[in-house]
Amino acid sequence: MDPSRSLQPPVVHVFAGGDLDRAAALRSDPDRMRAMRSAPGARYLPFRSFDPLVAGDAAPRLAWLDRSEIPGRPVENSSPIFLGLGAADGEPRFAVQVASDTAEAALGPANASFRGTREVAPLLEAGEAAITALGRSLLSWNSTHGHCPRCGSRTEMAEAGHARRCVRESCGIMQFPRTDPVVIMLVHREGRCLLGRAVRARRYPPGLHSCLAGYVEPGESIEEAVRRETFEEAGLRIGSVRYHSSQPWPFPSTLMIGCFAEALPGEVRVDPTEIESARWFTTDELRRAVEKWNVEGELRLPPPLTIAHQLARAWLVEADTTARYWRDGDRGAESQHAEPGGA
Repeated sequence: MDPSRSLQPPVVHVFAGGDLDRAAALRSDPDRMRAMRSAPGARYLPFRSFDPLVAGDAAPRLAWLDRSEIPGRPVENSSPIFLGLGAADGEPRFAVQVASDTAEAALGPANASFRGTREVAPLLEAGEAAITALGRSLLSWNSTHGHCPRCGSRTEMAEAGHARRCVRESCGIMQFPRTDPVVIMLVHREGRCLLGRAVRARRYPPGLHSCLAGYVEPGESIEEAVRRETFEEAGLRIGSVRYHSSQPWPFPSTLMIGCFAEALPGEVRVDPTEIESARWFTTDELRRAVEKWNVEGELRLPPPLTIAHQLARAWLVEADTTARYWRDGDRGAESQHAEPGGA
């Protein structure tokens, strides 16, 4: 039995690991929601351009505000969205989108500022990064679904921000936020792994390579999506597909499904409309790319907050574990055949 198969995922990915009680049953009770919005313990997290208000630099924390501290001018299609109940105190938590010209000095602590989600999320505690993902995704979805997809009429917020309802009485359909599944796979074969540089990555740092990835299409399983995307992007057929872990990715709202995919024999043939380049990397090359992910002029992986980076780390752990297993196993076999009393 391959010992690496029993390994558990080594990390909880950034944006996962939330401990907030989402209290979904409360969302459909408008009277309860009104009471909670004005409750003394209610706290609001402002977002500006979908980035959260954060206090502190070295050890940042989300800057929760009282309702009285939130600017009065509403943003179109954005009212306070119920996130859930605080894990420690059980008090209601809300996200609210403020106008793009809102001055930070008018909000919260003196050292509070709106910070980019990608930048600050790895510095936050796991639960706060998860809250950031939830708030950002819901605010973004509400901002882009102000009209009914059936009749074109205006929609209004429902279910405390977790749905939108058409205001036209003869229509009245409800929309709910969607999460788009994306497979992201570390393709490997005979101790090497395949990394590619996407065409869209030309705006990213030189040397940046990553795992292959793509959206799951309707009527398709995860395994089928892994095989299809790998063949479309790199011309390789895939044998076994093994799930590793998943990561919510709030840009705007996808679920990254991380897998290991074993490539069958064949040559790499990239699709030039999708992939600029792709090639096989040795374990040592991948290890250097993990260690030097932010070093200019080197082969680079995406930053540690991404599942692509963590898939590479997990693959290296499995490779090292398997190598030790076979090395120690061979040593054990030799000792079993040693002469009695031998040195």
